[in-house]
Amino acid sequence: MFSVSERDQLRRDLVNAADVDPRVVGAALTGSAAVGREDRWSDIDFALSVERDVDAVVADWTALMYACGAVGHLDVRSGKTLFRVFLMRSTLQVDIAFWPSDGFGATGPTFKLLFGEANQLPQAGQPDRDELVGLAWLYALHARSSIARGRGWQALYMINGMRDHVMSLWCLREGVNAVQGRGLDDLRDADAFAGTVVLSTHPDELRRAFRVLTGLLLGEITEPELREAVRALSP
Repeated sequence: MFSVSERDQLRRDLVNAADVDPRVVGAALTGSAAVGREDRWSDIDFALSVERDVDAVVADWTALMYACGAVGHLDVRSGKTLFRVFLMRSTLQVDIAFWPSDGFGATGPTFKLLFGEANQLPQAGQPDRDELVGLAWLYALHARSSIARGRGWQALYMINGMRDHVMSLWCLREGVNAVQGRGLDDLRDADAFAGTVVLSTHPDELRRAFRVLTGLLLGEITEPELREAVRALSP
């Protein structure tokens, strides 16, 4: 398990490495450390503005991370930006974002420029309410068919996916962060979802949890015809 001092030292080392890399023209802290909300479990979120030789920069920084104790990495792309997520031997997570310099900047409040220049970028918002509703009823359709086919584990997967989207809808309605479950613990009555937790793959238990979850979804749907169609899904 990583220590806070270990995490802080690695972050300083990364900032120093960025400062002396001539291909890196800007750097920023992102995530909780950028706004003073870091705690014992926080990871390192670091963004680089790269002016040239992006592929070479990614390769060199990846080699640096493995030399520092990384044991694996995962790539997530958003437009031209690569987010490379490293798992360290200590179980510390280190996210390094490689931004083309013309697209480097804050897309939300958790961005602290360390050096270089940041562009003015559109701010990321909350998820779309209609999309969340649509995904919730799509998972509900597959939950129903999985239960009917006796495919218990698939039904469990679909119910869990449905719950994620219904909970995000609650976050939207209450004005808390609806992204990646970040606002769930700020909901006034998140315990209302306790009954949606599936305790076994027995068909009766799956139907029970699905029925409770469908009721919570119905509370988020205002369109009469859609409400009736979703209500018909519940066993």
